[in-house]
Amino acid sequence: MLELMASQNATLDNMFSAAKYVNALWFPQQMLEVATVLKATQNVDFTHADARQVVSNKYSSGSGYQAVHQWLASNGFTGAGSQQRRQLRRIGSRRTNGYF
Repeated sequence: MLELMASQNATLDNMFSAAKYVNALWFPQQMLEVATVLKATQNVDFTHADARQVVSNKYSSGSGYQAVHQWLASNGFTGAGSQQRRQLRRIGSRRTNGYF
């Protein structure tokens, strides 16, 4: 996809943005977790998150995703408990026009 975009003279910003949303389609659980971390730590909705940051090694690599998942687990966002549901509802209620 990115090669096709490059051959059509797409800008780097457009390519990063496309990669961000394609990752959300290909890896929905991982990007939901990334979106949750971004909202919880930076108060940024997925749609407004910097695409270069979202597709960076910090979030979209194997080790980056492990770090995201570990942060969520350490802060009570994983598991089937009611605490997780309350926290996710609280995050969801604060978003204005988020992707997730």
